[in-house]
Amino acid sequence: MKGFKKLTAGLMGVVMALGVCGFTALAAEPIHVSSAEELDEAVNKYDDITIILDKGIDLKETLEIPNGKNITLDLDRNTLTGPEEPENAFAIQFGEIGAEKVCQNNGRLVIENGTIECNRAVSNYYGEVEFGDDLTVNASDRIMTTHGGEVTVDGAELNSENYGLILFNSYYAFGKDGSNSPDDANASAELIFNSGSVEAKDYAISGNNLLSAGTEVTIKDGKLIAKETGTAIYWPMEGELNITGGTIKGGTGIEAKMGTINISGDAKIIGIGEHSDKAPTGDGNLVNGAAIFLGSEKYGKNKNQYKESPSLKVNIDGGTFTSKDGNAVSVYNVEQAGAEDGNGQTTEVNITDADIDGKLYAIKYYYTATETDMDTSVNNGNYSAKKSSTTLNVSGNVAPAAINNPAAINNPEVINEKGNVVFYSDVNDAIEAANKAAGTEEKEVEVAVYGDSVLDDVELGKNVKLVVAPDTELKAEVSADGNDKVIVTSTGKNGNTVYEVADKTEAELSKNYVAKITSGGNTSYFKTLSEAVKTVQNGQTIELLKDCGEAEVTRDVSFYVVDNDFDYKIVAGNGYVNVGRGDDYDFITKEDYEDERDSHRHSYSLKEGKTERDDEEEEPVVTPEPEEEEGPFSDVGKDNPNYDAIVEVYEKGWMAGIGDGVFAPNGTLTRGMAVTILWNRAGQPEPASVAPFLDVTSDAWYAKAVAWAYENGITSGYGDTYGPDDFLTTEQFTRMNDIANGRTPEVYVGGAP
Repeated sequence: MKGFKKLTAGLMGVVMALGVCGFTALAAEPIHVSSAEELDEAVNKYDDITIILDKGIDLKETLEIPNGKNITLDLDRNTLTGPEEPENAFAIQFGEIGAEKVCQNNGRLVIENGTIECNRAVSNYYGEVEFGDDLTVNASDRIMTTHGGEVTVDGAELNSENYGLILFNSYYAFGKDGSNSPDDANASAELIFNSGSVEAKDYAISGNNLLSAGTEVTIKDGKLIAKETGTAIYWPMEGELNITGGTIKGGTGIEAKMGTINISGDAKIIGIGEHSDKAPTGDGNLVNGAAIFLGSEKYGKNKNQYKESPSLKVNIDGGTFTSKDGNAVSVYNVEQAGAEDGNGQTTEVNITDADIDGKLYAIKYYYTATETDMDTSVNNGNYSAKKSSTTLNVSGNVAPAAINNPAAINNPEVINEKGNVVFYSDVNDAIEAANKAAGTEEKEVEVAVYGDSVLDDVELGKNVKLVVAPDTELKAEVSADGNDKVIVTSTGKNGNTVYEVADKTEAELSKNYVAKITSGGNTSYFKTLSEAVKTVQNGQTIELLKDCGEAEVTRDVSFYVVDNDFDYKIVAGNGYVNVGRGDDYDFITKEDYEDERDSHRHSYSLKEGKTERDDEEEEPVVTPEPEEEEGPFSDVGKDNPNYDAIVEVYEKGWMAGIGDGVFAPNGTLTRGMAVTILWNRAGQPEPASVAPFLDVTSDAWYAKAVAWAYENGITSGYGDTYGPDDFLTTEQFTRMNDIANGRTPEVYVGGAP
């Protein structure tokens, strides 16, 4: 019967039903088998049974389990070996093809506690299959092909020299015709990956855009691994892929061309293959080194490619994306099956929260047609790039800077080539790349900054334009490259501030600017007071050039407006208060002000939420000062120039002084003190083990801090000792502080005080 069942599905389905009718039964207790014949008899005889292998079994042919059976196959630490012939034979087949494309299998198969050695492991027709705890599968060709049905991986280790889990619709069992039909009888596959692992050469999980529409996959934990020449998850089909945890790693981590992809939680997506800028293919996947590779507008014109919708929608709201050699995220718009005509594919990619680290770029948006420009905009901490029917939205907390048309970054001779937007995890890198590109040709390069970032001072080249979102803080001084150049600003669309380099003489003679800031020999001119207020850094001076209206401050900043007769008004925005005096403006959050007022450690002179200057020199309204109170340390008075800083680190719990209310502001820092400060600032994380130093006992006040600093490479000690009471030089503490903050320290020289 087994040799020709699949060829005569309709007739033999009836014959089989008659053949087993007199033998099926329910078994209350597990049964034990020790041969292939006994195993075959058991799966046919019982409807609901646990079968335990008493020893290893070599199958001469596929073990076929009929529809509707509830079988738990407990290998009991033994090995089930699949048949050697024919070459494409599976070790286990659950269910069979019904007559006239009827897909009925309400049974469940659980395999656990042992090893399957085979060419192909399991073929499933419409049923439920669970790969359970303590199961290992070693397959030379593939682990599973499922036609519809529900598959669960719960702790199993699944290994294949070729393919992993292949997910097809139920109609595919009858041939390819109409395989993506929306007919209700055409059941889609579902995979739930709770824990365990799949390691394969090419795909850990895969499907087909013509055969797998509607597939649903949920990955909660575990590992899905492909070789560096393969793709861990290949998703070219309509359906839904939800990833909330686990590790997914391959030459490409995930490649998707259709469907809905949702990634969140602590999922780790890793690309380890060689980088490639090639467009996605129409037949099969492309390994390009990305953590996630999205092929947009590739499919969708052909209705056989989907059941309901050909759209591609990707939502990334968490997780870590890493590429060893390429882009962490590559979005490739081939513009072949767009939806301008009402048909074809629309693509929307939203990246709202993630940790993204690419060797080349954090994110790169490719497009192939260059007749029209990419439509880009910066708005509310978000960068949007749209071309034809594909839109990419990136939050500033993921990648805070982007450059449009950046061809010259890698090839200065083609800077004017239309195509591609690249995103950076570090604004400094973006500005450096733009300066390099613009310096080679007389072409403008625009850098958009829409997320906060730790910045070096920003020096713009001649042809670089810097566009900064309204709610983004540039905590750095912006200057022009060249003594005869200055920075000029204007307000762009969506309220963005645009910084550009201009000729110094022209700017000085222009009547278009209302204010300027001069610092360190560099001057910037501003068309509105709001632009000046947004740009000014602590301690700098805004010089008014004419009447300039109103500006609102919504960030912590202190600055000074020189005395003049121009009309102006500076107000504290929502959530902020002005605690400055006269022409000094010192803005802090309302929450910080109330905390300081209630603690009575500081006294602020709080002015009304606005300050006006005009020809009548009206005096601002001043609220009464809160009562003053002594600070936390007896040796740090309010006349100490570092008083505010000392109180701040004390209130934050970073430094507590040396005891008895003494801070010793002129004392010398020891190695034990230094690591304790850094440990306190990091939130006092619990170290994994004790410090490996003979002179650091477990009950020492600095013991956990030393252990934490050693584990994180902040300090290495002197062999088997640490020297907690040794004094630190400024250079040594700077290096420790850099490492603790994820920065590469300067080369150690020695000799610092």
